[in-house]
Order: sequence, then C-alpha cells, then structure tokens
Amino acid sequence: MRPDDFKAAMGSWATGVSVVTTNQAGMLYGLTVSSLTSVSLDPPLVLVCLNQSNRMGLMIVESTRFAVSLLADDQAPASNYFAKPGREPTPGFVEIDGEWTDYDVPVVKNALSYMVCEHHQTIAMGDHAVVFGRVISAVSRDDGRGPLMYWRRGYREIAGVRQENSV
Repeated sequence: MRPDDFKAAMGSWATGVSVVTTNQAGMLYGLTVSSLTSVSLDPPLVLVCLNQSNRMGLMIVESTRFAVSLLADDQAPASNYFAKPGREPTPGFVEIDGEWTDYDVPVVKNALSYMVCEHHQTIAMGDHAVVFGRVISAVSRDDGRGPLMYWRRGYREIAGVRQENSV
C-alpha cells in the first residue's frame, strides 16, 4: 500500500482540531494535532498522537504536564501557526494569543474548551508516540461558536452549529 492511499482514506475522517501545549522549564511549545481521543472517565484520560521526531513528546515527559485546546471555527490561524514545522520553543506566546491556566500550562486564548493533563504514559507506535494524559482540569465555553473541523485536507464548518447569543 502506498502512504498517499492511506492518507487519502484517513482524510475522509472528519476531525476536530486541537492544539497541544506545554511549558517545560519556562519554554512554551505547541503543536496542532487531529488525533485526540477520550480514553476513560474514571480516571479521566485522553490521548494524543505525536510524531516521534517532534520535540513535543519529550517536553511533555520532562514537564509532566500538558494542555489540549479544542479550537473554535474562527481559530484556523492558531491551527496553522502551531502546524508550522521548524518552530522553536519560546519564553512567551508568539503570533497567537494565549492564556495561562492555574497549572502554569499555556492554552490557546478563547478556545472552545481546554483540558490540562498530567502525563500518564507514553507508548511508541510506528512513527508516532501515543501520549496519555490524566485530565486534572477542564474548561468549556458555550459562546455560540462551532468547532474547527478538518476534512480532506481543509478546514470545514458544520452547517447550523453557530448560534446567536441571547442578550
């Protein structure tokens, strides 16, 4: 099987878009991911899949915490920024507005929701690392925006999701 055939088949699976962030020794780093899954309610666990060649996996292990921001339909610029290859960790937010959680982990400002996680376990699978996090804090905003969706190599909207806020 050709890798492009696999990519095309998986491209038919619509996913939400999330950004994983961490703060390792005062250096912030974030990465756009589409592989985010709820694993367990008791204890509350999620998993994200990260390319093993990316520094994020090691930074999460060393910092012991990470956050996952679930992006809203107006946050494609944040997704694009954190998807750029070759970025280096920085001491503060660059280009994209962020905010700090009570756990000293950064998140994307105004994301639909975010979860702060303690690193639970990492398992190598093929060219990726499956990183499990125990959720220690979860925040959700109901502000009428819909989720940022990714399907067939592009951002999509779900018709009828956007709501009018009542005054």
